Amino acid sequence: MKPIEEKERFTLSKIVSDSLRQYIVDNKLTTGHKLPSERDLASMLDVSRVVVREALRTLESTGIIIIRHGEGAFVNTDDSSVILNHLLFFWQMNNEKIEELFELRQLLEKAAIEQIIKKTDIGHLQELDHIISEMSETIDPIKFKELDIDFHRGLIKATKNELFLQLTDIIVQYFANVSHSHMDDVQRNKAIKEHRLILEALKDNDKDLALHLLSEHLQYSKIHKVSN
Repeated sequence: MKPIEEKERFTLSKIVSDSLRQYIVDNKLTTGHKLPSERDLASMLDVSRVVVREALRTLESTGIIIIRHGEGAFVNTDDSSVILNHLLFFWQMNNEKIEELFELRQLLEKAAIEQIIKKTDIGHLQELDHIISEMSETIDPIKFKELDIDFHRGLIKATKNELFLQLTDIIVQYFANVSHSHMDDVQRNKAIKEHRLILEALKDNDKDLALHLLSEHLQYSKIHKVSN
């Protein structure tokens, strides 16, 4: 990292934050690696420790690092949930982007279905079957919402892609936060039936049908979110 020039000092905290991000990348630091001390960082960048401290707090708020009092700052690349939740907040404030978000959700879940068809895992299908059974038995709307999220999360598990999984968690919650609170028995039964049909198509290795059923099923979440 190069020292901060005098002319840049009006945005010191941001510049230091950006420099620390680049430092993590350049040095290939991963979860658990410790950053230099505040004193060393201040010396490396030629800024005050106060500015370094502000920059570290900014990185902590985004989940990039964890600050342990008395120990220092540690890289936290394994947990992207904080960053993804910032994305969720952004989406909530920009509701006009719902179409793009819906398309992303479809792409992720369609990729999962294609992977399931390509390499069927009986245990995986049984997990989905169990989730559907629990959905049909519960009368608790919160539990129903959680199980619905579990079903779609279960689909994505087939990709074995952790980023897909984390993105899906956030996206599904975005749509579910509104839709399930207004569901009546007819709508709940419709959701359960659609899940069963998707699962049966997967068991039959019918990719086209499974993709069609998924698309039809996801339309409800999109339309219901827009109408609210």
